[in-house]
Amino acid sequence: MGKVDILKIAKIAQEAKRINPNVIDATIGMFYDDHKNLIIPRVQKAFYDLNILETFQYGSTDGGKEFEENLLDWVLDDKQKILKSKFQVTGLSTPGGSGALSLLFNAYGNIGDKVLLPSLRWRYEYFLNSAKLSGHEHNLFKDSKFDLEDFQIQLSYLASKQKTVIVVINDPCHNPTGYQLSKNEWHSIINIVNKFENNNIIIAYDIAYFDYNPLGFKEARETFEYFLDLKPHVQVLTAFSASKSFAIYGVRLGGLIGLHHTKEQLDYFKKNVYEDVLGKWSTAPNVGIGIFNKVALQKDEYIIELNKLTSQLKERGDIFIKEAKENSLDIYPYKGGFFVLVKSDNPQYHFEQLINKNIYLIPMNNGLRVALCGITTKEVYGLAKQIKDVVEGK
Repeated sequence: MGKVDILKIAKIAQEAKRINPNVIDATIGMFYDDHKNLIIPRVQKAFYDLNILETFQYGSTDGGKEFEENLLDWVLDDKQKILKSKFQVTGLSTPGGSGALSLLFNAYGNIGDKVLLPSLRWRYEYFLNSAKLSGHEHNLFKDSKFDLEDFQIQLSYLASKQKTVIVVINDPCHNPTGYQLSKNEWHSIINIVNKFENNNIIIAYDIAYFDYNPLGFKEARETFEYFLDLKPHVQVLTAFSASKSFAIYGVRLGGLIGLHHTKEQLDYFKKNVYEDVLGKWSTAPNVGIGIFNKVALQKDEYIIELNKLTSQLKERGDIFIKEAKENSLDIYPYKGGFFVLVKSDNPQYHFEQLINKNIYLIPMNNGLRVALCGITTKEVYGLAKQIKDVVEGK
């Protein structure tokens, strides 16, 4: 998506809204409910119940055994048992999902190599640059579906140039489009990566928003079962964002989970990923780990709260999509999640024009990102038409 500073734009939008409550701030990926509450009550209670001495002490490099168990239970849920029947599974704590991605690229990327990225994406380039890697694009959509043909062509090209190929897949609730791969699309992707047996294929599975999947908590985890069909040369490294799932964005907590076919793959993870942790941040913040471990003890109750938020988000998405169709506003395929991407032939210009209408979005290479997560349901009404008027120059 280029070098757009989302946090900087978001701060400007927040200040504008403080001065003028009528401003629409649809910039940043933080979920606010319809009362503009950011903090989830059960998470807040967990924070207040923390032992301050334990919180202020150094934690474990990997987050500790309790964290790893809770991480695997939360992310893999009822798929954990069947996955452990095939894979050696491990996980560790990171500062946000961003930390998980940083570890992945640094530990598994070879300097100078290219990483396969979708043509529409979040800002992975910052992490690639840090790891001395670069990106190579595959086209994301063809006829409103995942472009499997170009995915295979571009993967084949990279596989002919380098031994290890990291493939980034952000699903479900893709940032920035809100797309979700179908079961058939996932099976096709797995069949494609399985073909490259002379390479080491790493699927960098970015699940930052999967807990807001409108299909439900259990359904969001169905994908893990598809990975049972992977051949030994394909590893899945999953980047999880507790910051998103528990609305503790500034606390920074995530996790990296590895599905390894062999002891050799597991040993590589434990050596190289752990060493990268020691060379970067030593240990993830204890405050986030403490919150996560406490909420994990109330998993079933918390899922009920999470489902309520997801339901609100789905309502916003349904309204926006309906009004986009009514106003012939051209958007990329959306299935659910925090964001919708509106097509634009001049995103920066349209971004600036929308500010004149007190609407703040995020300009991207191929469109304008609308953060449905950050606006109330009431604020969604009429937004599609206002964007349409600007994009068409009215």
